[in-house]
Amino acid sequence: MKPLSFIQLKLIALLILGLAFALSMFIPDINYRSEITDYFRKDNPEVENFHQLEARFGLQQTLLVLLTSEQGSFLNPHSINTLFGLVQNIEALDGVARTQSLLSTAISNQRQDTRSLYRHLDSGAPLTDSVLGQLADNVSQSTLLAQDGTVASIQIAFTEQDKISALYPQLNNILQQQFAQAGHGTVSMLGPVEIKHALHQALLHDGFYLMPLVLIIGLGVLWYFLRSWWLVASGATSIIIALWLTAGMVGWLKLTINQTSALAFCIAFIIALADIIHLLMSFTHQDPALSRHDAMLNALRSNFVSLFLTSLTTGIGFLSLNGSSSPVFATFGNIAAIGVACAFAAAVSITPIMAVLINTRARNLEPDVFQRWSRSLNRFRGGLNGWHYGVFYGASLALCACLFLNEYHNDPLDYFADDSPIIQATDLSEAAFGVHHPISVQLDSKTRDGIYAEGFIRSVKAFENWLEAHPQVAHHNSYLTVLTQLKRHVHQGSLKWNATPTSASEVADLWNLYEMSSPDNSPQSLGLDKHFQSAVISLGIPRMSSSELIALEQNINTWFQQNAPHINASVTGHAVLFASIGKQLTSNMFIGGLLSAMVISILIGLFLRNMRVGILCLIPNLFPAGIVYGIWGSTVGIIDIAAAGTLSISLGIVVDDTIHILKRYLGYRESGLPPQISIEKTFEEVGSALMLTTLILSLGMLVLTLSIFGPNQTTALLMASIILVALLYDLIMLPHLLERFDGWLFSGYKAKTAATAATPQLQ
Repeated sequence: MKPLSFIQLKLIALLILGLAFALSMFIPDINYRSEITDYFRKDNPEVENFHQLEARFGLQQTLLVLLTSEQGSFLNPHSINTLFGLVQNIEALDGVARTQSLLSTAISNQRQDTRSLYRHLDSGAPLTDSVLGQLADNVSQSTLLAQDGTVASIQIAFTEQDKISALYPQLNNILQQQFAQAGHGTVSMLGPVEIKHALHQALLHDGFYLMPLVLIIGLGVLWYFLRSWWLVASGATSIIIALWLTAGMVGWLKLTINQTSALAFCIAFIIALADIIHLLMSFTHQDPALSRHDAMLNALRSNFVSLFLTSLTTGIGFLSLNGSSSPVFATFGNIAAIGVACAFAAAVSITPIMAVLINTRARNLEPDVFQRWSRSLNRFRGGLNGWHYGVFYGASLALCACLFLNEYHNDPLDYFADDSPIIQATDLSEAAFGVHHPISVQLDSKTRDGIYAEGFIRSVKAFENWLEAHPQVAHHNSYLTVLTQLKRHVHQGSLKWNATPTSASEVADLWNLYEMSSPDNSPQSLGLDKHFQSAVISLGIPRMSSSELIALEQNINTWFQQNAPHINASVTGHAVLFASIGKQLTSNMFIGGLLSAMVISILIGLFLRNMRVGILCLIPNLFPAGIVYGIWGSTVGIIDIAAAGTLSISLGIVVDDTIHILKRYLGYRESGLPPQISIEKTFEEVGSALMLTTLILSLGMLVLTLSIFGPNQTTALLMASIILVALLYDLIMLPHLLERFDGWLFSGYKAKTAATAATPQLQ
């Protein structure tokens, strides 16, 4: 192609800078959210059930506090008074709707007045042995107090979601100052609010620590091989402007970022660096006799189509995430695709203009280590025979077969490091209560005041009996559980009054008593909606696989279909969302990755004007992903949303090296050079840049494995592995396939004589 003049390049650069300045005003409009439910579409029925539960019962935006006593059981006056002081200060905060703890349980005093323990203490009444005995009976089978009495829980609900961020540090200060620092024990926190806080911390960690580290390593490696600070500065300026422009466009489009989609900026930086490496390495390898302006124009001419095509295919790989049905991954793909486009525009305009402003010694250096390796690789490849390739292909197929060892599993708590506070709190919850995840079963009677109906009551009781016998349910609690306990206290704890209320009038009377026992008691605190139409049963489940959790959800739905078809039942919770919807998202991502591979193959064939080459290039680009996922299956064995999404992303990136090879190779073959010589000359020209870009891409991705957020770690580790393996297949498999199928690929070409072939026809 005819290269652009430097005047035209300057005009394009000014246009890019002007656009970046114009879009700067939109950068503050970038919205940040760290809601775990954002990973799923809001119109999904299961997500609608989740939000419906939140709206009706206020159960989802809660904070669960676990207090571990260092002074023995909480069932003593001193510990209970300490807990009372904590709850008083927590409930005094503006924005706290209610709390649920030991203090919420009902007790009867000597005058047979039934009220909550909180109200009992608030009136100044003493903690007698009788009260402590009733309290021990109340919590014997609950998640309010561990069996040994050393771990107590406080569940905090909030009036408005917008106030949670401001309340979180205040709550933490109260808990730390009045409990942990006072020497009473340790504080751990769980629940949706704590997950949101942990997600926010992950974003801050990756943004403030990993992004600068990737920048330093990438530019440091670039300087080591170019040995020119000015060329590195040229590339760095181009990258900064590309990221600046990307941020402006993201703000203009009003896209929302979180700890996953924010990673797109880091990946866009790495891709931009790869573009610059190809251009600057080609520039430094030009004939030293050429002026620096002519050398740069030659480098642009030989790399422009390849850089455009690699940017296009990489962008397609990212855009394919829109088919995943996950808003977060779709946003991640869109931001990354925008970043790739901006990186290309900046690389072919700003980098050349800056690079030629100052004369450097980079073009007079001796061949770098990668150039020497490329020549050695040509000699090594020439010594391979059919037996070697047979073993290579056989081992590749065997490793790919191991990908079927992977099993689907998607647990949001696995997204955090083992030593993180939220995982330590989860371990404590499992040890104290046998609960890894809470899930909720919402029961809709379909009629106002339907929870009083005898048929509804019998169905709830029968379902609780079924739960009691289920081995995968550690705890369960419903409004009938609380009212039955209250009924027993009214009759002085007599076990003969321990039967579940069965009549509408009895349930109504007990509800009135419950409401009067504390001014804070409400339908929501009992697991009822304000119209008494729906009830929620809270379940505590141990750690289980996603398949087991999906089976449990199906079993619950089947039970109601068979035993209580008059009740609309829905199972929800973070764990359920990630298990059931996540499985479909994972499938969508794999399908999207394969479809994007087909589109990329067609585009390569069209741009290189050889559809057969486009088809052939699929083979060395699908093998690396298959091998890495095969090794993953034989070692880790778990595929989640992040692991599935990496397939689409990696295919768009690893095909870049293939494009650079094919572009040069086709040029040599079309000029009449035989396959072997064409391959040797191709790798002499681009081998060094391919190895350097692979090194920088892999190092950048490996740095991202230091993220404290699991999906980012998984994506980075898999991508780094696939990129490294892809280079091996581009250096070994692709040349072999090109030679093996040369007659099919270039049926109309005739090789020149050896004497003619010795003189290259291309620059």
